Amino acid sequence: WYHGSIGRVDAEALLRVHKEGSYLVRMSESNKLDFSLSLNARGFMHMKITNRDGHFILGQFSQPFTSIPLMIHHYSISKLPIKGAEHMSLLHPVNHPELL
Repeated sequence: WYHGSIGRVDAEALLRVHKEGSYLVRMSESNKLDFSLSLNARGFMHMKITNRDGHFILGQFSQPFTSIPLMIHHYSISKLPIKGAEHMSLLHPVNHPELL
């Protein structure tokens, strides 16, 4: 589900052929220390994952996680703390084609 340095347009193209609840993680286009979670949620959402002193925070209100895989696991069993996606969890990882 990690796709490295792809942009939001490419992320949307990958997610377009997958069902609601599909997601991937990519490097942030605006800050090389941060990441983005791209989600198919009746349209596309792109949420920043901020790296603060080695802890990762989704959006502005999530608890800090020591790794992105721990964050992904948490939000695969819990609802997202993001306006517009409060009803959703991360259900379907979109694997990177080169890593299959």
